Amino acid sequence: MKYTNRGKISIYLEGDGAKTLVIADTGIGIAGEDLPRVFEKGFTGYNGRRDKKSTGIGHYLCQWILTQLSHTIVIEGEPGKGTKVKIGLDRVDMVLE
Repeated sequence: MKYTNRGKISIYLEGDGAKTLVIADTGIGIAGEDLPRVFEKGFTGYNGRRDKKSTGIGHYLCQWILTQLSHTIVIEGEPGKGTKVKIGLDRVDMVLE
């Protein structure tokens, strides 16, 4: 939302069985060379440094929390075409001892 001044943000379930939550925007997008690093602690990427005062902690924390919950997170994006965050909600049975 921080990078979508105009346009829209969509939140929906994707796929048969609806096990993937998608949060998509029409914002400024993410450069292809930044995508592999978006979950690194402290990484802000080109747009984060150029446009806003980013800390590089948000995506890192999201991935950490979702990993603890046995879920997945993937980010897709392209400059000028927005970003999609896909959260895999497949249930994983956990055994606590």
